[in-house]
Amino acid sequence: MKGGTDESDGEEERMDNNLEAAVVDSLTDEVVSQMQLLSVERSADAAVARSGGNQGRSAIAAHNSLGSGGGRSSNGSSNARDVEQDMWNFLDNAAQVFGNSPELKEVVVSDIRNGYDPQGYNWRGKAIQKEVYVGYRKRMYPRYQDVQHNVKQVRQMSDCIDTMHSFYDFRYSAIGDDFRCQIGDMQHRDMLWATSSYDVYYSHAGSVYCWNPWQRLARRRILDRSQMPRAFRVRSMCVDGGVVFVGDSRGNYCVKSLLADTGPVATGSLAAGTGADAIRHASPTVSRSGALHIVSSHQSGAVRRLDACDLSVAHTSTMDWAANCSSLAHDGTMQCVVGNSTDAQLADPRRGSNDCVARLTGHLDYSFSCALSPDGRLVATGSQDTSVRVYDVRWPHQTLATLGGYVGAMHVVKFSQCGRFLLGVESADYVHVYDVQSSFKRAQVVGLMGETAGAAFSPDSNCLFLSVSDPVHGSSLAEYNLVSTDAEETPHSLYY
Repeated sequence: MKGGTDESDGEEERMDNNLEAAVVDSLTDEVVSQMQLLSVERSADAAVARSGGNQGRSAIAAHNSLGSGGGRSSNGSSNARDVEQDMWNFLDNAAQVFGNSPELKEVVVSDIRNGYDPQGYNWRGKAIQKEVYVGYRKRMYPRYQDVQHNVKQVRQMSDCIDTMHSFYDFRYSAIGDDFRCQIGDMQHRDMLWATSSYDVYYSHAGSVYCWNPWQRLARRRILDRSQMPRAFRVRSMCVDGGVVFVGDSRGNYCVKSLLADTGPVATGSLAAGTGADAIRHASPTVSRSGALHIVSSHQSGAVRRLDACDLSVAHTSTMDWAANCSSLAHDGTMQCVVGNSTDAQLADPRRGSNDCVARLTGHLDYSFSCALSPDGRLVATGSQDTSVRVYDVRWPHQTLATLGGYVGAMHVVKFSQCGRFLLGVESADYVHVYDVQSSFKRAQVVGLMGETAGAAFSPDSNCLFLSVSDPVHGSSLAEYNLVSTDAEETPHSLYY
């Protein structure tokens, strides 16, 4: 685009090799023109039905008289308002696609080829509506989330320059309210866990269920809400080592063995004193002695390690701010804690309860998630500023990589057990899979539609599971399978 190119169009030119960035920037004249035409035609059809045809024909004539320039009129504010109204009508029409229930209750690969997306909606013949609607959400969602920083500027700092790889391919998704993963807290969404390629755990309607994607729509209840204390509301959960753990907003918890569906449920409290102390995040770890521990992060700033066998507190540390998430290295020598602070804290639990080794700086807002790599060398943090930052624990004062998102906070970050991939889950619409081996220069972006409730790798890293839980765009659990490393990688579709 040359001559009269505005700042937004200039950004499109500089980022034209990235389809996703192009969608974020200003709509082209051609798209606006098609938006207008479709909107006016709908208005004309409605007018024809009401008045016998004359008013509808006038609407079409009015559109045709807008002149060249793709509908961007220079005839004053009246026409500008008409264009804006047409855009709103078009977006409303695109959004109404989700007003109906998905056409499918489950989606397989052949359905994707026939125009469906993994959430069961048919977009055949509606590519323009979807592109515009996705672009609209990219603009508006950060405002809805009250993101205080310019998402484009954060993304321009991203070290990931190639987002068109496909490490995981879609295989199957189950759709419907039965597969709605309950979001216990809008700021903390790590509510999906996988202990194998056949056992995926999620919170639903106050209970915990297990889904086997190879049995398609089959699921079974693991922990029923009737087994929990009265007024217990699941806010955080983790599953590993044959144990399911759930915590609530008052600091209470329930622990149950997975070995028997009808086994007893142990309950207790990790709250400090007599006041409420919400368990904002829970993650499993194995102690040096081989015992399973649950690391809980609390609103009071406390980070506790609960022995899952005897339910004793093995270790406690306290932050100066509310702790949103913590991650412990496999050998127990390093712990990362993030919370209501722009800085993350690295500590050595062996030295004492509050021994800070280093502070990780760089984020512009509070952080909600963190993860240490399997070898303990890297640590990743996800923030409200829509970015993931990666650090080398040997040189923690310098950011190793900055990875920008599109619309919202990075609520979940996880390394695969093989150490090759880093997962970054935004609050809605996008899941990023970064390639660690390329120094985070390559990534796959999985496009969804709606609020995310969690994501997880299988222990063998061969499967990636994603959860969407949205009142408008529906709910689904989806499975993606690792592409063979022997096969040549090909660019993937932005939306699948």
